[in-house]
Amino acid sequence: MRIHPGLARDSLASTGLHSRPLAHVAMPRVLALLLCAAGCLQGCLALPAKVVQAPAEGLELTLLHVNDVHARYEQTNKLSGTCSDSDAKANNCYGGQARMATVIKQARKDDANVLVLNAGDTYQGTVYFSIFKADISAKFVNLLQFDAVTLGNHEFDDHVKGLVPFVEQVTVPLVVANLDYSQEPTLAALETSGKLKKSVVLERGGYKIGIIGYLTPETKFLASPDNVQFVDEVEAITKEAAELKKQGVNIIIGLGHSGYQRDQEIAKQVPDIDVVVGGHSHSFLYTGTPPDNDVPVGLYPTWITQDSGRRVPVVQAYAFTKYMGKLKLKFDAEGELQDLQGGPILLNKDVEEDPDTLTEVLKWKAELNDKVLQPIGRTAVLLDGSCRAHECNLGNLIADSFVYGAAEFQRPATGWTDAPIALVNGGSIRTSIDASTNNGQITLKDIMEVMPFDNLQVKLKLRGKVLMQALEHSVSEYVPGQAWKGAFLQFSGIRVTYDVSRPAGQRVVSAEVRCGACKIPAYSPLDPSELYGVIVNGFMGNGGDGFTMLADNEGSEQLQDTDEAVTQHYIERFKLVYPAVEGRITFVSADASTTPVPGTSAKPAPGTSPKPAPGTSPKPSPSSTAKPSSAARAATPVAALVVAVLVSLLFH
Repeated sequence: MRIHPGLARDSLASTGLHSRPLAHVAMPRVLALLLCAAGCLQGCLALPAKVVQAPAEGLELTLLHVNDVHARYEQTNKLSGTCSDSDAKANNCYGGQARMATVIKQARKDDANVLVLNAGDTYQGTVYFSIFKADISAKFVNLLQFDAVTLGNHEFDDHVKGLVPFVEQVTVPLVVANLDYSQEPTLAALETSGKLKKSVVLERGGYKIGIIGYLTPETKFLASPDNVQFVDEVEAITKEAAELKKQGVNIIIGLGHSGYQRDQEIAKQVPDIDVVVGGHSHSFLYTGTPPDNDVPVGLYPTWITQDSGRRVPVVQAYAFTKYMGKLKLKFDAEGELQDLQGGPILLNKDVEEDPDTLTEVLKWKAELNDKVLQPIGRTAVLLDGSCRAHECNLGNLIADSFVYGAAEFQRPATGWTDAPIALVNGGSIRTSIDASTNNGQITLKDIMEVMPFDNLQVKLKLRGKVLMQALEHSVSEYVPGQAWKGAFLQFSGIRVTYDVSRPAGQRVVSAEVRCGACKIPAYSPLDPSELYGVIVNGFMGNGGDGFTMLADNEGSEQLQDTDEAVTQHYIERFKLVYPAVEGRITFVSADASTTPVPGTSAKPAPGTSPKPAPGTSPKPSPSSTAKPSSAARAATPVAALVVAVLVSLLFH
């Protein structure tokens, strides 16, 4: 393998870049010589001569990529939350827009051909978005000058009306191939004007590079896309890639927000795709020893072998700006990938913050602090927001606050409340609150970052059989080691035991519910025919996260307070909180209860290494080759004949 000129001098080479040869770069010249020799031989045999021109040098491309930024504008702590003064002094902070800007500017200075891509979920995750919404999101997308951005599911959290200002303000290409805007006139008009595209073609080094965007159809359940229609990703990308090929596009990159598993399927099934850059699943991929405590869920890149024999790399760069992916790609004259080197760059203290970008961040921070830093209470314990795989104490606190908020001003004829149960989808809990920060002080900013969606609450009257359906749906897609679905429920007023080794729909072993029409709250087995009062957020009440069984139930009542306001009021009332994990959720299968939280996978046993996900191929050995070009395939029989003749003459 030939080493790229200057790569060893790359200032970021020590941050995890790894080499992956695909084919010997000298092969095109060898084929050219063989073809020339074949031409001579054909002349001797009185066959028509073919004039073959040696291919050009090809393209060396530097590709930087991020995904799932989730409104991280400042640097973050190890939990991807706010970096405190003590964290900063100890150099324990990561990421942020200013560090990303440093890497981007350095690459554009050092390399001739650079692409910088963003794989979606720019929205949502910190109080910056809660306050400034599309304005700050568009500002920094433009400031960092991404070459292309795709949309994530969270870009639809505030419905279409919340996305429109972002699309209008962004000055870089926004690409999504599998969305149909025809039933949303505002977005349809933005597509007609060129503000939304299926793909964009950019030129680097004389080569046309097509970047095709895509977004998971699960957005219909994860967010609020209103009347936007979704097409299957593989179908849409395949169609768009064929159109780009007709336009003479040499290289095609998929830029998507559908998750690591789906990215691999796309790499396998779309014949014209060369590279897949993904997001959505917050997957940390790495080859070798990781630079921090994050545990890889797969190799970087993850290699996928198509039926044709072509190998396609799939990459993703975790989330929250902690890492930025970097690939150096070598394409031949026909746009076939021949060689690559790459790895995620850890954006820690070793990467300086770009001064100009940091100045802009601090302007927004000053305005933010004027609004949201007033304290509302204290916590004596870590409020753990890792709530998508197991019971979490922050989920317990939030669910308890829902029941408290409904009961506080009630005077039911019997009992203490008509809604003794609350359900909270794990995906609505976005981060943790660390008791070691600011002496455990909880601010409005903390609450807004934990619960950023401003969902009005809904009180439901559910039959026990419907409540059981919701409990089953909570774990219907639960896979130990991969459980990151936002539908996983936290409870107040329910105790449930699951066996996830059973088929989906049959995983609830037992469920007990708390009484409301009683003098002293107590638990009894869930009765399928009984009517229960349940508090949920409006997203779930409308069927979000797949909870369709909760929608259109008789007796549902829209409440006037948001989930965030109810939890804030609860903390203000109690002043000091210290919620525990109480056994509200238990698993009877041994491996399920230790399921890692997304982005913090359980560490492998000593001596083990991460394995590629199902359907991936192992990294190619130094002798492996990419799929030969059409010219090479055509020349193979003639070349073999030339070699045979030369050998015969040599040893005659």
